[in-house]
This record gives sequence, C-alpha cells and structure tokens, in this order.
Amino acid sequence: MAGVGGNRPKGPQRPDPAAAPPEKRPWADLMLGVYDELWTAPPPADRLSVNAMARKAHMASGTASEMFSGKRDPDLKYFLALVRVLGGDPGAWEPRWHRAAARAAGIEAGDPIPDPLPGVDGEAPREEEPSPPLSGPGTELPRYPVRRFLRAVLAGLAAVFTFPMRLRRDKAAVRMQRRLIKAFMERAAKDFRRAEAHHYLEPRFVVLEEAEQEPAPGIRRRARSVRRTAPERVATDVRDIRTLYGARDELVVLGKPGMGKTTQLARLAHRLAEEALAGGDGTDPAHIPVYLRLYSYRGEAVEDWLATEMSRIQGVSTVLVRSWLDQHLLLPVLDGLDEVPKVHWRKCVKELRRLRELCPGMAVGCRTDEGDLQRLAQSLRALRYVEVQPPEREQVEAFLNADRAALADVHEALKERQNLWQLLQSPMMLNIICVTYANRSADDLRREGSLEDRQSRIFDAYVGTCLRRERPRPDDAPHRTLTWLTWLARTLTERKEQVLYLDRLDLSWLSRREAMLPKIVPTVVMASCSLGVPVLWLAAANRAGVLHADVPAAAVVALAMVANTATQAYKSEEHFLTLPEETKAGEKHRGALVVPMVNNGGAMMLILVLMLLTGVNLAAPSAFVVGLAYLWVSTTQWEGALTDVFSPVEQLRWTWRTSERAMSDGVIPVKRMVLSAVMWMSIGLLTGLVVHLVCPEPGWITPVAAFVLGTFYIFGNQFEPSLQDRRPRPNEGIRRTVRFSLVHGFAGLAVAAVFVTTLIALASPDRDLRRAAFVAGLLGTLFAVVRGFRYGGLAVVRHWTIRAVLAHRGRTPYRYGRFLHTAEQRVLLFRTDSGYFFPHSLVQRHLDTTAEKLLERVGPLP
Repeated sequence: MAGVGGNRPKGPQRPDPAAAPPEKRPWADLMLGVYDELWTAPPPADRLSVNAMARKAHMASGTASEMFSGKRDPDLKYFLALVRVLGGDPGAWEPRWHRAAARAAGIEAGDPIPDPLPGVDGEAPREEEPSPPLSGPGTELPRYPVRRFLRAVLAGLAAVFTFPMRLRRDKAAVRMQRRLIKAFMERAAKDFRRAEAHHYLEPRFVVLEEAEQEPAPGIRRRARSVRRTAPERVATDVRDIRTLYGARDELVVLGKPGMGKTTQLARLAHRLAEEALAGGDGTDPAHIPVYLRLYSYRGEAVEDWLATEMSRIQGVSTVLVRSWLDQHLLLPVLDGLDEVPKVHWRKCVKELRRLRELCPGMAVGCRTDEGDLQRLAQSLRALRYVEVQPPEREQVEAFLNADRAALADVHEALKERQNLWQLLQSPMMLNIICVTYANRSADDLRREGSLEDRQSRIFDAYVGTCLRRERPRPDDAPHRTLTWLTWLARTLTERKEQVLYLDRLDLSWLSRREAMLPKIVPTVVMASCSLGVPVLWLAAANRAGVLHADVPAAAVVALAMVANTATQAYKSEEHFLTLPEETKAGEKHRGALVVPMVNNGGAMMLILVLMLLTGVNLAAPSAFVVGLAYLWVSTTQWEGALTDVFSPVEQLRWTWRTSERAMSDGVIPVKRMVLSAVMWMSIGLLTGLVVHLVCPEPGWITPVAAFVLGTFYIFGNQFEPSLQDRRPRPNEGIRRTVRFSLVHGFAGLAVAAVFVTTLIALASPDRDLRRAAFVAGLLGTLFAVVRGFRYGGLAVVRHWTIRAVLAHRGRTPYRYGRFLHTAEQRVLLFRTDSGYFFPHSLVQRHLDTTAEKLLERVGPLP
C-alpha cells in the first residue's frame, strides 16, 4: 500500500469467508477476527508486515501468509504465537480456535454451517430439496449388490495374501533406515572424535537475535515497518548443541575458522542419530538424521544433491529420498555452506529454504570471517543463529595441562609471551600445537611477528613435525613429499574441492595437451591385444596342421592396422586440440567419426604403400581374418564417440533403453544403428570365415554361427555401466572396474567357445573336435578381449596412463596410493572412505604454495 512515506511492506491479506470453500470457512472466520481485532488495532504506521510477524512468531513467512489467505489451516501453536505477536491474549483466543476446529470437523452441536447467501435478517433463503436423479452415481449405491460383495471379497483376499509381502517390505524399509542412520552416526562420530583426540573443550555459544530499531517518539516511520540492524549477541549458559537445536528445530551454527563448527554439527548429528535409534531394532525411526557437507553442491535440485551424497554412504536412490522428504523424515545437518562456489550461493540458499519446508528440522554450518559469508548465512532466515565463541583462558589452560609434561616448553613460552594467548583461541590451533610441540622445543612461538606470521610459523612447524614422525618412518626425501603435497593442495583449491578420490582421476587433472596421451594409449593397447590374438591363432593353427595360413601376411596387416589406429587417434586429438575449449566441450560428438579418417588419409595411403612394398599377399585368407578383426575392434572404439566407454565400470545393469539411445533426445539414433549394423556384419563375416576355413562341411554351420554370435554380441552391448558413489576403500572404483572387465571377458569367452564347440560337435559328430576347439579358441578369445576392453579395460588403461603422466611430470609419485596412506599415517592427510583430505581448510590454504618456499620455512629435515 502506498502512502506519504512511499511504498510500505505488504501486510497480510484480509480473509474472505464468503470466497472460502465450505470446509475452510470456520478458519477464515477465525482469521478474519484476528485481522480485524488485532492486526488493524494499531495505527497504520505501526502495523506489522507478514515478514515481521513471522519472524517474531518464529515461523516461516509463507506459513503466516497462507494462514491469513486461507490456504493453510492454522496450527494451534502457530496461531497462539501469532496472537501473542499482535498483542492479543492467547488465553482468550484459544477457545475460539477450538470452536473453529470443531466446526470445521463437523462435530459442533447445532445446525450445520449455512452458506453466506443474502437473505432476510441474515438468514439464508431456503430452497426446495431437489428430487433424486433417476440415474447417476448416486443411484448405483443400492444396485449391483453381488458385484459389490465380490469386490469386497477380492479386496479382502488380496489384503490377506499380500500381508506377508507387505510386512517383509516394511521390515526391510525399517532395516534400511536404521542402517543409514548408523552409517551417518559413525561418520559423525569419526569427525568429532578426531577433533577431540587430545582433550575435550566445552563449547561456548552466543545466540544471535535480530534487533529492531524503534523510531524516535513523534517521528512517523517511513519506508519499512521494521528496520534491520546488526544482530545482537546474547550470551547463554547452554553448552549443549542439542539443547540449542531443540528449542526451534532449526539452527545455523556460525564461527570463525577452527572454532569447532564441524565438531559441534557432528555432535548434533550423532545425538539425533542416537535418539532415532533409541526405540530398538524393530521400531520405525521417527526421523533420519543426514550429516553431509555442502562443498559438492553445484546448483542442482536439493533432492538430487541429497540422493547423490547419501548414495555415497549407503546407496540411496533419488526416489527413496523424495519419498522420505514427502513423509518429513529427513533431518539434514549440513556443514560447509561457505564452501559452496560463489556462483551457486543464491541457488543454494533458495534450495535450503525449500528443503526446510520439507523437513521437520535442519541445521547448517557456515564460516563468518568475511562479510559476504555473514550475509550468506543471514539470507537463510533461520529461526535461530548461534555463534561458537573462542575458548576462555581457563579452558585453554586445562587443555594444555592435560599433557603438561609433553608441552612444558609451550607453558614456558606462554609465560614469556603473554600475547601468545591470541593464537590459542581455537580448538583447531590447540590440537595442532599439541601435535607440533609435544616433547620438543617451542622456540617458534617465542619469535616476534604479527598474528598471521605466527600462525604461519606454527603450520610450518606442524608440517615439519609430521615429516619427522617415526611412524611409519622419518621422510628421507622431504622436498619430493612437499612437492606432491603442495601440488595436491593447489589443484584441489583451483578445482574448488576438498577431497581427492584416487579412482576419480580423469582428464580434467591434466592440461589439454597432456590429455592427448591418455586418449591415444587405450585405443592403441586395445588394437594391439585384439589384433595379436588372430596372428597368434593363425601361427598355432598352422603349426598344428589344422590350417595352412600365411602368417607373415597376417602379421604385416596387424602391424599396419595398429599403426593406422595410432596415427588416426593422434590426428583426431590434434584436430580437437586446435578447437576452442568451449567448442570442444559443447560439441563433443560432432565430427568425431569423420574427422579422424579424413585427417588420417595421408598416413593410411603411406601404410598401404608400405604393405604393398613388403610383397605380402593381401588377398590371403589370413589377411582377411586380421582385417575383419580390425573392423570389429574399430567399431567398438568408435562407440566412444556416442557413449563414454572410458568411464570406470563400478556397477552394471542390462536394459533395452541404454544411455546411448537416450543421447538422441527422441530422434532415431542413426549413428548408433549404423555402428551396430557394421559391428554385427564384421562379427558375422569373421565368424563365418573362420568356421569355413577350419570346418567347411556341412555348409549351414557357417551362417548359423555367424548369425548367433553376432546377435549375442549386439545384445551384450545393452549392458549399461555406471559409477557407484559408495566405495569403502581408496581406488575401489578401479578395482571394481578390473573385476567387471575380467568377468565380462571370461563370460564372452565361455559363451562363444561353448556355443561354437557344441554346434560343430552336433553338426558332425565324427569330425575331429580339435578343429572345433581351435575355432572356439579364436572366437572366444576375441570375444573376451573386445568385451573386456569395452566394459572396463579401456577405463583402467586410461586411469593408469593419467597417473603415469602425473608421475612423469613430478606432480605425484608412481605409487600414489602408498604415498597417500603414508601421508595419512603422518597426520598430513585424513581419509574418509575412498577419499583423502587435509586436516583443515586452513592447512590446505597454507600448503597452497610451492615446495621450495615451504621447504625454506619448514627448516632442516632428514
């Protein structure tokens, strides 16, 4: 509404009982009374806006607005809070609420609620009672009694027979919920126990309450009815984070880096999980606490993000997460709001507000050492904000006295330098000092300098102490270790990440030119292995007398095809390297099949000329065997242009609707169909040629074997690989990929070999089974090699090539897993399932430098 002072905040909508549905009219009458008797009582300048009312009543602004507009039935607790905020007497309004509830439920004594139609003396005019219709839904009630009886009997029988199944399903759902809660409880326990390994510091909190600036007497407020000022810090004697959370079921924990926000949120999640599991193994948990970090949020819907993160713990699907949100079962405890990339702040806050409406409670943690982060936290509009305060001096002394003998020199330094107490105002710094200066000199603390310089020297001493640790052994090459650690810290900071997953190393960890080698090597290795199989088979068959083959011709053709594969892959990557990076990412598949062959035309002609100069017989059947095998391998590699055959294979499912078809977005997948046809033709021709060369009679074996094996391979391509976020060990994804590759390979070997051997044995029982074994050996081995590379082998070769490039550049050791495990033992890194991270974000920032600079500051090392 507009006035002399300009636009004012919008007040609540005046309820209209006449426009409300009959079942909502009692509530509309009640809220109309609140509007007319309470909200309009003060002068217009002093009337509260919807946001101001909601904030004072500790409810969402949407809830207050919907209560006045009639979209939401007023809950008694919220209704009395609203009455109290507007200056009414809750004791007088509570009976009115109960009367409205009784009227809405249809249980009030008296006549039913009349429609508010115009009439005499406020009474509604009477209408004649309409006669019942001759036919319609109402007339079906007394008819068809046999049909209704049969329906009731069938429904009862269905309920009886499905009762055991529904009971098992419900018990399985309860078990899954309890497993998930236990997993989150263990995760939270690991976090806060790690932070409290030396001594438990009782936290100190202040409650942040938003203050309102009152206008001066006689001055009419303009612009807004409530002016926001900086929140007031109200001291509290509460030391338990669960108590602070329970007062509102909504909490934002703030604090500077190292104050223990993560520790307190982990304690809260642990307590909530204990309460959820308190009922026993057979009881349904009242809620599911979810303890997660927000650093991985990238602007997606909050349900999808929750499902992705929860699947890393227990493998929960998106459908199940949505159903739990609809049932108001999830209690999110989310740390690291400040770790969300800045471009996603607005979207993250919007999604968290929406998540709050879907959950019975929520807790969020955020740093407040920067002004933008404070505004980010305040934009959540939570019901309660608390800030973790630095420990008092008595608490710090108790922490240091817990191991006074080992920290004797630290006590002496504190006596000599009173300004050192400023460095000990966070639990994180106290833990680092305990690790750094236990049983050693604390001369670094005595050196003068600013607070930042002293803190940096403590981190330097911490790194040096960790490198000198006797467990597992003192580092004999500290410069090399610091080179690897600083590169990891720089790369994680640039990528805006905090956790390194070894089995997720991909091409994005390399520059565009460095990524050429991991793209070329897997295709060359696959071609070499696949084309080497028929050459060795021809040599073995020729030596055994089963087949008279031109082995030199086959070997020359195989070498030529491998060379052609290498040059074609190189030309392809060189072409895409000249494109802008955004074009390469946005048009990933355009020209991926045609460009390599066009650019490789000169190399192909040269290879053909060299083959002719060698004098080999290219028309020999052995050359055709190798050529058809090359066509089969090439079409498998070309699939990389339509689907990602280089990703790790951590789980598989067979489906008709594969992701390759989904890429066409409703258009007929012509490229996919052409590739499948070429692949089926190459497999059929190769199978038919080999069977015809070894077992020419009877003639029908050749087409039958070709058709069946080609169809079998195409159907086998309907397996859809995917990643799995829950991996309990480092590099577990690559281990699973190797297992799937071997399983697929041996499965193809078994099926192809058994089928061919059985077919030949049944067709000609008197024939020498040695020939059948040779045919089965070639086709089965080719099936094994190609399918093994198709489902995991290419990904494994690319992974190890990436690690070899990183190690060759000096960024990582060749045995990176062992190095990460050693760094964990030195307390330079922590491990969570399959990932590694630095002990604190401040430590990661400190190591975001070069090894040379850090080595100068760390001092002499072994």
